[in-house]
Amino acid sequence: MEIAIHNETTLAIAYDAGLVKVPAAEYFSVEYWQERQAMTGQAQGRGSAWFIEAPFGPVVLRHYLRGGWAAKISRRTYLFTKVTRSRPFREFHILAALYEQGLPVPQPVAALCEFHGLVATGAILTARIPDTRTLADVIAAPGIGSAAETGLWARIGDCVRRFHEAGLWHADLNARNILLDAAAAVFLIDFDRARLMPGKTVNGKSNLNRLRRSLEKLWPPDRLNGLAPAWDQLEAGYHGR
Repeated sequence: MEIAIHNETTLAIAYDAGLVKVPAAEYFSVEYWQERQAMTGQAQGRGSAWFIEAPFGPVVLRHYLRGGWAAKISRRTYLFTKVTRSRPFREFHILAALYEQGLPVPQPVAALCEFHGLVATGAILTARIPDTRTLADVIAAPGIGSAAETGLWARIGDCVRRFHEAGLWHADLNARNILLDAAAAVFLIDFDRARLMPGKTVNGKSNLNRLRRSLEKLWPPDRLNGLAPAWDQLEAGYHGR
């Protein structure tokens, strides 16, 4: 990656100069891509994500949103201190570090921080991993508890462990932030508010507990007996058993 920073009076863009030749704030606008008929879809998570066919390749655009009581004041603005501490810049650099280590994450393309006084808005563009579906989608499909899925859960556990060994704590590890491609390779996405501590192995208990709660919430009630063995396989993969 060739990480570069583009600065203007009230905005900054971090980007991979090997992909984006001329960074522009318009690249982070949903309307900009709609006008060019470049939107190919949308996904739902904590916030919306839009799939775009950009000149620099297929990408996912995500805007940073706030939840809880703060969202009643403003859904998109958040407290601003400095560009390097902004949510989009922090996630961009965490993704870049993980990507360059060979961990299964989407390649960061560009991140935007727009600031006005003490508030800011932001967005991020990441390369789209082809032919993927979320673990939540897999859970909803028939046969999730079958023997055919046995290796899947161990691979998910192994994948999560690799991130923890790299010093990464994920702020929202749930079934919608785990992707599986056509070959059933496992990827993690959405590193907003994540923490990367190189040289440290993260205690992953809180991450695993959050993932377990997510699975319990999404698992089909008529197939609930498949959850416990699936989780046992995930834990075995996580602990290298």
